[in-house]
Amino acid sequence: MDKATKTQISIAFFVTGFVLIAIQDLKRLDTIEVGFSLPDAIMVYLGLIFMAIGYDLK
Repeated sequence: MDKATKTQISIAFFVTGFVLIAIQDLKRLDTIEVGFSLPDAIMVYLGLIFMAIGYDLK
């Protein structure tokens, strides 16, 4: 895999993980409807795993 593709995948995983973790805070606000709901623990752990994968690939 070339460096550019690896960097893009790394950024995608990191941003996806960050969004999954940030959604947990947004779900607590009554004015924002995120449109879907997964169990909180699954979203947090998937977010952490995705962020770790993104960091590791960089």
